[in-house]
Amino acid sequence: MESVYHFVAENSVLLLNGSFVQSAHSVRYSSDEPLFVTVLPLEAMFLPYTAEILNGKALSNKSLAVCSDMGNGHILVELKPRLAYVFSPQTPVTEPVASAPAQLLAFVREGNFSAARSMLAPDLSDSISDEALADFFDGVLSVRENAFTPQKGYLLVKSDGTAPRCEITMRGGLIENIVL
Repeated sequence: MESVYHFVAENSVLLLNGSFVQSAHSVRYSSDEPLFVTVLPLEAMFLPYTAEILNGKALSNKSLAVCSDMGNGHILVELKPRLAYVFSPQTPVTEPVASAPAQLLAFVREGNFSAARSMLAPDLSDSISDEALADFFDGVLSVRENAFTPQKGYLLVKSDGTAPRCEITMRGGLIENIVL
């Protein structure tokens, strides 16, 4: 059976089974054969590494190669940077500007429901409890825009290895509706 792998590797070049790929946005590969992905960062502060992927699951470097099943044979593979050191107070860590859904997730994780509600349209904010909001994002590691399949929207990357798609409607900079 063939799977479609969607690789996300910020500021890196990839080798798939030893061959450079120009774009790893959408790669078809047999599910039952191992796929070796080598991440070559383009920044000196990160180290290269290789991850083995089989049947949509990382067999090595599992903390760096996070695989999520998007359904219909699509697999999202987030290749995280490997730091050359454990901690250095001299090097500032800059976080990219997060999307509104990602910021909402961060506020809910922190338990800051007043900040989370400030991101919601008044109708949605009034219709949902804090517990329901926390339950909706339970087990969600990150929210990522779905640029991989024709069905746009967002992916809720979960700790159970799935990435269900959801529609998030925005109006006036506020989240108006969330539909799974």
